[in-house]
Amino acid sequence: MQMDRKFFMAALMGSGGLLVAAPGRAMAYAPWETALQTVVNYMTGSTAHLLAILAVAAMGVAMLAGQMSIRMALSVILGIALVFGAASFVAIFGQ
Repeated sequence: MQMDRKFFMAALMGSGGLLVAAPGRAMAYAPWETALQTVVNYMTGSTAHLLAILAVAAMGVAMLAGQMSIRMALSVILGIALVFGAASFVAIFGQ
């Protein structure tokens, strides 16, 4: 009986030591997380910044030509703010 308990404790400590030694196995990522992170990087990276600049410039030209209302312009600005502030917004509620 005592030998079984010692063996169980040794096995338990050994498996815990393996998890500490190889944290990659303990905290493995789901296979789709890399793809989703790539999408997030495109949506908040330099490509998105350039597209946002072009959108604001096109919005200004459309407003000068009288083809865009203030309400539509504010919705474009709000959309851009939400895209770039999404990570901060989610972090507030994720804690």
